[in-house]
Amino acid sequence: MAEASAAATPRKHGIAVPHVLVLLIALIVIVCGLTYVLPAGEYAIDPVTHLVVPNSFHYVENTPVNLWQALIMVTKGIASQGVIFALLFIMGGMISVVIESGAINSVINYSVWKLEDKSIRVLVPCIVVLMSVIGGLAGQDSLVAFVAVGMVLTRKLHLDKLAALGMFYLPYITGQAAGPTIAIILMAQETAGLPPVSGLGARLLVWLVLTLLCVAYTTRYCLKISRDPSKSIIGYMEKPDPKDAAAMNAKPEMGAKDLITIAAMFVPFCVYAYGAASKGWGFPQLLAFALLAVFVIGIVQRMNVNKLASVFVKGAAAMGGICLMIGFAKVIGMVMVDGKILHTFAYGAVQVIGGLHNSLVATGIFIFTTLFNLLIPSGPAKVPMLIPLFIPVADVLGVSRQVLCLAFQLGDGLSNCITPVSAVLAAAMSLSGCNIGQWLKFVLPFVLTTFLVAIAALTILQSIGWA
Repeated sequence: MAEASAAATPRKHGIAVPHVLVLLIALIVIVCGLTYVLPAGEYAIDPVTHLVVPNSFHYVENTPVNLWQALIMVTKGIASQGVIFALLFIMGGMISVVIESGAINSVINYSVWKLEDKSIRVLVPCIVVLMSVIGGLAGQDSLVAFVAVGMVLTRKLHLDKLAALGMFYLPYITGQAAGPTIAIILMAQETAGLPPVSGLGARLLVWLVLTLLCVAYTTRYCLKISRDPSKSIIGYMEKPDPKDAAAMNAKPEMGAKDLITIAAMFVPFCVYAYGAASKGWGFPQLLAFALLAVFVIGIVQRMNVNKLASVFVKGAAAMGGICLMIGFAKVIGMVMVDGKILHTFAYGAVQVIGGLHNSLVATGIFIFTTLFNLLIPSGPAKVPMLIPLFIPVADVLGVSRQVLCLAFQLGDGLSNCITPVSAVLAAAMSLSGCNIGQWLKFVLPFVLTTFLVAIAALTILQSIGWA
């Protein structure tokens, strides 16, 4: 963690914010208790498509899950996330190699020198747009590793840790929420019987509005704390490394190898976005391209192979604690499934949504998906369960399936940055050194604004019959 500025002292808080792992364990205990209280229920599952059969809900005998059984599930929860862990390890290693190469420092130093007093006003919006584009095209949880890059930049610009999250975490989460080629919307469209990547124009418009909102929000905060550090939510600014101070006034050097290195960091996501949309690529291809990028960076930077391996392993190892929290987060859903209360939750919510006025059905789907996402943040896990349940409600009440899919996507995505069981949020907090209280104070106004934008967009699209 970077040193705090000597001129400022971190603010004291009377109540300590619980560690994310503590919150996860508390939620596991609560959900275990609910398996004893709530009635158990199930939907029938189509043996061919493995999707939930609408209108098939029925109550079954309770199968409560005790705390000992939940503890046993931890091993299975961790083991089931192998692909996600592989991505985090590879991305953590790749970012570590990029930082060690010095390319980040070279590009940032040159940009700050070139832009002079416009560095925040220009750099911050550009970074936010770039991360939103990547998130919208090929958003993956492994993008959280870029927060480490944000910490380097905040020290150079003399901003606080929240600025790093605002530039590198918040925009990719926002971009995912309306991205036209991410896995969630492709799965939802396929389940709803829609062509892949259909409705592109409206989705891009929603994405653009959300991205511009993120640009304005993050840039405003960075400019505010730059002008008056006392307005920082953290309470102090990050301090530049002393070894960089002597070179601040001299013209920095930035060579072609630095630009190639930076490009290599983003190219895997861009290539994957194309392949995911046109060739059906998945996580293994993204992982392979990321590894290839590491080799390219090593060659371009002429790194000794032993040093390259050591730096890569060090970056991957930093993701170990994050992976542990992902495993614990997975247990919450497993307890609900084994306790047979997951479908009970879904059934109750669908009954409520079905009773809404026609103009509010899409908003109801959005709100329910948002609330459900607070417990189960995994989008792919929700698609085969919720989309088939929403389809008959939408069809009967005259809501097009495009609107249905967008409502689901926005509900799944916009709350990801505040979902208490999100392991990705935990990763962002760990990489930045911020706590949940500081982050929520920063991000809640933005999230509430995006909710209003989402509701307005869904209402308009539903009223014009977007299909």
